[in-house]
Amino acid sequence: MSVAKKIAVAVVSVAAAAAVGFAGYKFYKHSDETKNKGKVYVTQVAELNTAGGLSLSGSRFSGVIEAQKTEDFKFDRSKTVKSIDVAVGDVVNEGDVLFSYDVDAMKLELEQGKIEVERMENEVETMALQLEDLEKEKDSAAQDAQASLTAQILSLQSDKAKTEYDIKAKKTENKKLKKSIKNSQVTSTLSGTVKTVANAEELEYAESDVVVSISKGDDLRVKGVVNEQMIQNIYEGMSVTIRSRTDDETTWSGIISEISTEPVNNNNDYYMEDSDPLASSSKYAFYIEPESLDGLMLGQHIIIEPDLGGDNIVKTGIWLYSDFIFKEKGKSYVWADDGKGKIEKREVKVGQKDEANGDCEITSGLDKDDKIAYPDKNISEGMTVTDDQAEATIPEEDYNNGEDMGGMDEGYAEDFEGMDEGYVEDFEGMDEDTAADEAANAADTTTAADEAANAADDPAAQE
Repeated sequence: MSVAKKIAVAVVSVAAAAAVGFAGYKFYKHSDETKNKGKVYVTQVAELNTAGGLSLSGSRFSGVIEAQKTEDFKFDRSKTVKSIDVAVGDVVNEGDVLFSYDVDAMKLELEQGKIEVERMENEVETMALQLEDLEKEKDSAAQDAQASLTAQILSLQSDKAKTEYDIKAKKTENKKLKKSIKNSQVTSTLSGTVKTVANAEELEYAESDVVVSISKGDDLRVKGVVNEQMIQNIYEGMSVTIRSRTDDETTWSGIISEISTEPVNNNNDYYMEDSDPLASSSKYAFYIEPESLDGLMLGQHIIIEPDLGGDNIVKTGIWLYSDFIFKEKGKSYVWADDGKGKIEKREVKVGQKDEANGDCEITSGLDKDDKIAYPDKNISEGMTVTDDQAEATIPEEDYNNGEDMGGMDEGYAEDFEGMDEGYVEDFEGMDEDTAADEAANAADTTTAADEAANAADDPAAQE
């Protein structure tokens, strides 16, 4: 290759490197800026600290053994009870007949109702005929007689409308009687034992409407009380341990079967949790279905403990839900405010773990005054932090975190990584217009260099 051609090739290489290098540098700067856009929502560790909150670990609830809840079955005082079909002590199943109404009296009332409807319908027909006659008479009557006829027509129309209304009301009443006759028997809605039965002959004068009372299952049941701060932590189906107050070694197992939503009377002493610091808060009853009631007595006070499995953990210091922690290469990290308004990846040390509650102890790396963010794939170091959730854009917006670089040609990427730092710095202060001109010049230089190289090899050109 001639000297002229070598010079031309060198010029081409330098120009191409300049154009490609600058374009890559601007792409890198744009990608890096995009990567750090967005605001990350952070919360103070003190607000997230589960050690300072309420936990079921170590909780104990007071309870008492009381009489089983009973369900009352009342009668309709507009009807007559004909017979009561159960006695005290009977075991009944759902759907069994408890008492029956006097159907004969209701049938007689229904027949009278039908006759009443027919009578009123005949009255309406008669009034309709009378109205037709009055209208005809009014059309042919003298002027001074029309006012009297108009008044009669209006009065008759009013009577007709009232009678039609009475017919509708009576028909509705008859429908109810038909339904009552069809459902003349009152049946049990649960399986249990009959506790009380009223005297059928005295029902008409009795103060109470209750005919039969039935209790479900055994005569006794276990009742506990939880305050309003803890009620969200218990649930139907939760396993519990029932412990005697006089003998700590005597226990029974059971499952929470019902949680009341109505507050109980705070005046009852046993409605206080042993570990409840908020004595004035509202209390709610819950009921337990025990595996056995052997050894328990009516009125006996007991202790109820949630069966969480494993040992109870006493939590002090900082405890966070495990979701706030993420791992990289065997180390634990959180996204934390660096104190300068930017997010940083900070290493923390994890101590004890409460698998049942889903949280873990942070032994180092965080203070209660620090602020942290919930981990998200779109968070990257250097992003701005905010404690106003309305301002946060992470994870609301999807940032590519530089993933577009993944599509860059590998060979080019390697060349870019090896670029002289001083060369990059030369471009850093260049404005965009100048950069565009340089890129265009680089392209023109490439073409000129090619022509120069060809001329170096062409003897005619050299002459």
